[in-house]
Amino acid sequence: MSTAEPRVGMDVNLDLKDGPDAPQHVREALEQTWRDPGGLIGMLCAVNHKTIARRFIVTTFVFFLLAGLLALAMRTQLARPENRLMGPDFYDQLFTVHGSTMMFLFAVPVMQAVAAWLVPLMIGARSIAFPRVNAYAYWVFLFGGLTLYVAFALGAGPRAGWFSYVPLAGPDYSTGKGTDIWAQMITFTELSGLLEAVVLIATILKMRAPGMSLNRMPLFVWATLVTQFMVLFAMPAIMLASTALILDRLVGTQFYNPALGGDVLLWQHLFWFFGHPEVYLIFIPALGFMSSIVATFSRRPVFGYPAMVLSLIATAFLAFGLWVHHMFATAVPALGKSFFTAASVMIAIPSGVQIYCWLATLLTGRLNMKAPLYFVLAFFFNLVLGGLTGVMLGSVSLDLQVHDTYFVVAHLHYVLIGGAVFPLFGAIYYWFPKVMGRMLDERLGRWHFWLLFIGFNVTFFPMHLLGLHGMPRRVWTYPHGMDWDAMNLGATVGAYMMAAGMLVFIYNVVHSSRRGSRAGADPWGGGSLEWSVPSPPPPHNFDALPVVHAQEPLWAPAREPRWVSGLTATAREVLTTTALDAQPDTRPLFPTPSIWPFLSAVATTVFFIGSIYTPSAVWWGTVPVAIAMIVWFWPKRRSNAIARALERWPDDAPDNEAKKIAMPPAQASTLDVRGLPSFGFGSRSLMWWATAGLMLIEGTAFALAITMYFYLRAVNAAWPMHAPPPALLWGSLNTAVLIASMVPNELARRAANKGNREGARLWLVICLAFALIFLVLRGFEFAALNVMWYANAYGSIVWLLLGLHTTHLITDTVDTAVLAALLYIGPYEGKRLVDTSENAVYWYFVVLSWLPIYLVIYFVPRMSP
Repeated sequence: MSTAEPRVGMDVNLDLKDGPDAPQHVREALEQTWRDPGGLIGMLCAVNHKTIARRFIVTTFVFFLLAGLLALAMRTQLARPENRLMGPDFYDQLFTVHGSTMMFLFAVPVMQAVAAWLVPLMIGARSIAFPRVNAYAYWVFLFGGLTLYVAFALGAGPRAGWFSYVPLAGPDYSTGKGTDIWAQMITFTELSGLLEAVVLIATILKMRAPGMSLNRMPLFVWATLVTQFMVLFAMPAIMLASTALILDRLVGTQFYNPALGGDVLLWQHLFWFFGHPEVYLIFIPALGFMSSIVATFSRRPVFGYPAMVLSLIATAFLAFGLWVHHMFATAVPALGKSFFTAASVMIAIPSGVQIYCWLATLLTGRLNMKAPLYFVLAFFFNLVLGGLTGVMLGSVSLDLQVHDTYFVVAHLHYVLIGGAVFPLFGAIYYWFPKVMGRMLDERLGRWHFWLLFIGFNVTFFPMHLLGLHGMPRRVWTYPHGMDWDAMNLGATVGAYMMAAGMLVFIYNVVHSSRRGSRAGADPWGGGSLEWSVPSPPPPHNFDALPVVHAQEPLWAPAREPRWVSGLTATAREVLTTTALDAQPDTRPLFPTPSIWPFLSAVATTVFFIGSIYTPSAVWWGTVPVAIAMIVWFWPKRRSNAIARALERWPDDAPDNEAKKIAMPPAQASTLDVRGLPSFGFGSRSLMWWATAGLMLIEGTAFALAITMYFYLRAVNAAWPMHAPPPALLWGSLNTAVLIASMVPNELARRAANKGNREGARLWLVICLAFALIFLVLRGFEFAALNVMWYANAYGSIVWLLLGLHTTHLITDTVDTAVLAALLYIGPYEGKRLVDTSENAVYWYFVVLSWLPIYLVIYFVPRMSP
């Protein structure tokens, strides 16, 4: 049975060299179709990727400026010894909020935000995948950041450092709600980051313009893809760690309490398993900025494209083998320290390869010395210095001498600011004309650069010497006579120079946004696709999607075909392509603006903040979240959308083109895609990639939780803490029920893939019955457990494992119930069958993820250590 829907549309043309060439009424129809609604409600409903990304970028820079003000206050306090400008408690709050803002509210989110704006344009797409999820991720991020700063403004900010080490962050030493708010801020921001990662991965792998195979992707897109896969594996660690911390504080679990089997180093292992890759979550996108800017201002493609791509991938892999680099002063075995020393040295190799490739490009090109290139050249100086000190800290003997001194502070800032913020500013000067349609002032840009560059080095270079002279980090004051006075004063002067540079930058942005010289489509002469559209781009990005034949499409000779035909102008129709070779695959319809992502984020915020004050919020807080997301998911009849699209078509458009279902003939120079289906199953579906990303995230969380179990078992000789082994009855019954549920689940998937609506909904209902039986048995399983969560670390980890799996099963049970209801009473669309198929894949994950948990909980305690 065919479920493809009739399409309404126009052929439009795009010449990659000379720009779009579409009839005016077609452009107007596209703009009307893809623009966000106006007014306050329209603002809350917006889903256009450029709108959401601009909000993301502005919000992250507001947090960046706030963090800068906090840093300026700290430097003012440390400008002279025994200063009494502020007390130690307030200084601890400043230090904690500053670090948390820079790491969680600026550095990673701003890189994802820039990618969310640029990637669809660079790959020739009209939208980002899952635009409503993209909007939801922004609102969650915003509310998480506001939660932290409202608490800080009310005097309830966290004080345990941005790394929140236990036992300092535990219930015994950090009283009040500051640390709980910090932990929930982590949940907010990491949820947002993980969603953005899934959205960007699906966009890059499935929405590239035809012909843009993986070996033709811009290096910035490669950097984004590599970074987002790192996000999937890194961020679950900090979410799990912060969840265990807040559980210790609010409900009495014992994950980090050594007196009852917990371990404080468990926090450091989880935190730095995320923390060191996070440096590269910030750094690798900056490498993508570098490649784009170097190519354009050298007037030639980047030298060594394959080596650059492989270096990005190698950096990502090695980044996950460095976390103990931060723990050399702890009781880690010497052999383990040697391994992490070797990894710390090895990761410099792929970075060096990229630096040599950029230098080769610059040396063999014709340089155009503009503001973006100044920031790129500063990167080489700053990063090499920061990288060298990083290799030095990879030596255990030296690290033990300078650990927790200002030498580490200097290294951190040289890597993060020198290696990421300088390229970020270069990217802003480079792409600002594309975003705003106006050029930033070149003279002010150079003033900004020199103030920032000189101020940065004056601020942070003396900190190396302060560390070598023994000044510890995280101190609010220091005594006279330590030979630290002059260097601290110099660092403070440098900080004010950086602040002056930021004022110049803010003025430049505000003034140029209104009165800057107008930018054409390609003011720099770039070679990637974003420079082929007007500045700023229209809501739909491209009048017609391009066909790509080279790594730098605008620098390559024109070849046929050059654009895509057959997509409608009166509905949000997009083109998906195959993951490897970018061959046309499907042409699905994307959702329209909706207020439900905003309302879902509000409900999520109430749930997260409520759980800080009462554990019962975990139960009642899920209800509004579930309702909002079900309404969000619930579809409207597509026939109504088609009718509305027809009504929006300009009255003066030719009837024989605008208001008929059949498409006009394609031109010889176009790639006609009108024969493609509206959806596809398996890897052809965007939802399949989203489901795969979700399974990678949750699989990482389950794997880390099981690792926590074995870590705690290894540090406790009396494991399982003198508790009897758990009874096998209920857990084994549940396992049998889950395994049996795979049969109706598979039958539902096969029926959906064949377009059999009746069979799919029948087997979905049977699968739902198995899920409900499992949840009832899980209640008995919890009641029969051999230990409570508050008794000791063994009880805590057992309840955590069961709780994590139960949460996922409840979520999938609700999803299955909604899908079954849609197939019975909801509007019938082929997409519902695709969702059923992907739900079946996720059900397999829920079943298979239970099996190792079952073995760990019920059989490992029966094994001798």
